[in-house]
Amino acid sequence: MKAAHVLVGSVALAALAWGAFACAPSGFASEATIATVRILASSASEPYAKPGDTVTVQVLAYDGRPSKPAPMGLWWLPFRCENPADDAYYACFAQFPGAGADAGAGADAGAGAGAGAGLVLMAGQDLTPFLISGPSMTVPIPPGIITSHAPVAGTAPYGLVILFNFACAGHLEYVPPDPSNANPQQIPIGCFDSQENALGPDDFVFGFTRIYASETITDVNPVITEVDAPRGPLAVTEGVTSALAVASCSGSSKCPQIPIGPIIEPPLAGREVWVDFYSTAGSFNSSARLLYGATTGSVGPPSATDTQFAAPTDAGAQLIWMVVHDDHNGASWVTVPVSVN
Repeated sequence: MKAAHVLVGSVALAALAWGAFACAPSGFASEATIATVRILASSASEPYAKPGDTVTVQVLAYDGRPSKPAPMGLWWLPFRCENPADDAYYACFAQFPGAGADAGAGADAGAGAGAGAGLVLMAGQDLTPFLISGPSMTVPIPPGIITSHAPVAGTAPYGLVILFNFACAGHLEYVPPDPSNANPQQIPIGCFDSQENALGPDDFVFGFTRIYASETITDVNPVITEVDAPRGPLAVTEGVTSALAVASCSGSSKCPQIPIGPIIEPPLAGREVWVDFYSTAGSFNSSARLLYGATTGSVGPPSATDTQFAAPTDAGAQLIWMVVHDDHNGASWVTVPVSVN
């Protein structure tokens, strides 16, 4: 049986240390520096949807590998997982068509697009021709998603749909779980090169996105209006700003610290909102910053929430990403091109 080495990338995690430094221990790269295949975030057009709505999910992904023997592709399994046991993403694996005795139970092979309708997962088969490709996938939310979810004490009725996405610099195959391994989180999809070698976390990310359904909760994604920068705010147009020009760092211990951070519309009351920072080069003194507290509101103006960016030593074009999350499953992002002189 082939081994599938993957990096499990939940793109719906919610809890960070707000003062977490991006500086990594000696010999280790910062998670904020993108030098591999990465899925940085995902966002549903309706973080909380109504039954019967149609929701589009997008992912933010980037191939930061310095060497690219094969291009990175983005794919989605062409079916949705509905109300898995205990809301656990890995409980969906038994719903994958062909993955077990109850194959297909709770899964809809026609949920996404016709490309994968009727797909049955078989070991060793190249799945990519049957998957949905690209950075987004659209699904209908089943009318009965709330009523079919087991009640949770102390919580208003809700439903849950999970979609699975992959960034792979190769092709995808179904990898049956090892029966001798009792870990329920064994990933049943692997990424392989043209010689059938399993690719590792530098070349493969497994991701998933949760879409909640509620009749009473209405939520929207955070809205990034501008990016704070030393020479004045940068306008955001379709998720991208104009280029930020910065001086390269001489490599001394006194590299210029450039304040930068998102400016967002005030969120709905009671939301906790934070931002994660990523870049292709350079470093941040803090890779995550709290913007709003659930009970305290705004942390303050940009001077209180900006991170400090130190440019790399080499001149050239780089990228910074800011991913804004809230604790109601919302997310949005902005890309800042950086010109290092």
